[in-house]
Parts: sequence; structure tokens; C-alpha cells
Amino acid sequence: MRFLCFSFISLVLCSCIPSDKTRASIGPPATRAIKTQELATEANSRLQTLASQSPLAENHIFTNYRARGPAQWSQGWPRRVNLTGISWSQKQAGTAITPRHIVLAAHYPIKKGKVLTFHDRKGNPHQRTIQRSISLRKRTDEARADITVALLDRPLPSSITTYRLLPPRTDYEHTLPGCPVLITEQTRRLYIHQVRRQAGRAISFKKNPDYPAELYKPLIKGDSGNPSFLLVGGEPVLIETHTGGGGGAGPFYSSPKVFAALEQIVTTLDPTYRIKTVPLDPALAPSPPKPEPKPRLTRKPQLTIPPRANRTNVPIQAPSATTTRRAPRVRRVPTPPEEAAPSN
Repeated sequence: MRFLCFSFISLVLCSCIPSDKTRASIGPPATRAIKTQELATEANSRLQTLASQSPLAENHIFTNYRARGPAQWSQGWPRRVNLTGISWSQKQAGTAITPRHIVLAAHYPIKKGKVLTFHDRKGNPHQRTIQRSISLRKRTDEARADITVALLDRPLPSSITTYRLLPPRTDYEHTLPGCPVLITEQTRRLYIHQVRRQAGRAISFKKNPDYPAELYKPLIKGDSGNPSFLLVGGEPVLIETHTGGGGGAGPFYSSPKVFAALEQIVTTLDPTYRIKTVPLDPALAPSPPKPEPKPRLTRKPQLTIPPRANRTNVPIQAPSATTTRRAPRVRRVPTPPEEAAPSN
């Protein structure tokens, strides 16, 4: 009898949770390698698919979060983005790039011996301890960045995702600006910003005018280290962890110099694992043509006449020998009328 009652209660509870078929969908995986100049269009189309199925303003990642126990993921659109590879159990966020390596903000690190909790899609907790870490912030070369790579005491299970990166290349400066970006932060909500600029080792974001104003959050103290993602074929691809506030700014993980340094550190900490990248079309996008400079108009030099008050200070040049002197002006004096002749 007790078994029947338990089965009935479980059936009722399960019927209240929508199935994967009824939840919002981010679309099927990409069937080909995407070109970099198509990243913005492809990501926007998937977000618009989500918007047509679920209100984007409902951006809570968890309905109920417990740092040491089971958690309940929200049923809104953030559930369709796999965020199991992020740990929010400490004040500082940690993001998995391999089963044993996580990345943090170097200026906001997690100390050795601290325990992190990751939650799988069912909400089950998986705890790991930080064993060792290496920072890129102390470097003096072009790979210097606000990133710390930490090593976990043992690998994460397959139910916890590890994030791939964009392959290192040189055409992102003119293909990423304008792309929508998924922004995470300390209150465990998901926002949609837009790439403002990518140059060298850095990337920055701004408000995205194509989405509701509620999906923009100025980043503040405590958001450091939380990751941002670019949707590539429906997959969240790690591109940055927060360093600056406002729309957000931080190290660009796919900068060739930064990427090479990350690979070196991962190998140093545990050579069993490698950083993985998402496939993109190998052809580099050509740089946009530079605008032609406007022709400069040449102006004839104008004769400057000194102000009237200063004309007395203008030096008088001596006339040259060939200069014809002007005759002085003679003032005529009126002749007095002739006196009348005396009469005889």
C-alpha cells in the first residue's frame, strides 16, 4: 500500500514538470562549420527561436539553489543553455574547460583547498576541491591576462559539461562586434549583451538593442570571474570571464597568445587533458575596406589686416627708389572778395 501511495505521489510530481519536448528549444546542432562572419546571424536566429517559445525576461538560472545540496534548475529559457560547467557555490565563479581544469578571474581567485559544487541537469551536486592553480596575471609577455587556471582534485563526471573555446585566429576583431553574448553574474541570472569591441587580448560588451531592456545588467563588484558565452551552433562557447564593469569586459580567451598560454598551463597541471575548440570554417574573413580619406581643401592665404587699435604699431617701410611719391595734398585757402573800387 505504501509503495502504491509513493508511486502515485511521484507520478503527480513528475506530471507537473514539463518534458523536454514541451520546453523551449534552442534548435538543432549546426550541420556544417560556421563562418566567422555568420556568427552574429546564427546566434540571433537561435535566440529568436527561444523568444518565440519562452519569455526571455524570465532569466533565472535556478528556481531553488543550494550550494551543498540538490538544486532545481528553472524551467525558463536559460535551461536550454547547458550551464552545468559553472560553479556558483563560492562567491567567485569557476568555469570548467576540461574535466579537471577550471578558469577564474586572477584578481578574484579561490584559494587552494576550497570546495566547489557543480550541479548536473538533474540538480545533483558534485563537489570538487581546488588542488593547485597558476595565474596568467604575473606574466610579462603578450599573454598576460586576468585569468587563473585551477586544478581540481579529481575529474568531473560526464554529466557536467566542459566548455569549448573559439579556435585562435586573427579575424575576430571585425567579425565578433555586434554578436549577441550570454552573460552570467553572481545572482545566477542569464543576460544577453552584445560584443562592443575585440582587440588583441581583450573583449568588451555593451547593451544589446535587439532584446528587452531587462536582459541588460551593468556588471558590478562580485561579478568578476563569471563567464560569458557565444552561441555557436546552439552550443555555449566560452569567450571571456569578467574583469571590468559596465557592459562587461575581460580577457579574450581565443586571442592566439592567451590561448597558447592556457594550453601550456593545462599541460603543466595535468597533461592528460587538452583544451577543445569549436569547429569554424578555416577561411579567414577579409577585413572591411577602410574608408577613403576626404580630400583636403587648399585655401588661399588671406591678407590679415591688423585691428584698428593696433594699426599705429605697424612699422612703416621706407619707400624704395622705384616707388613714385604721391604729391602732398594742398589745401586751398579761399580768396577774400575784392574790395569795391572807390567812386570818383
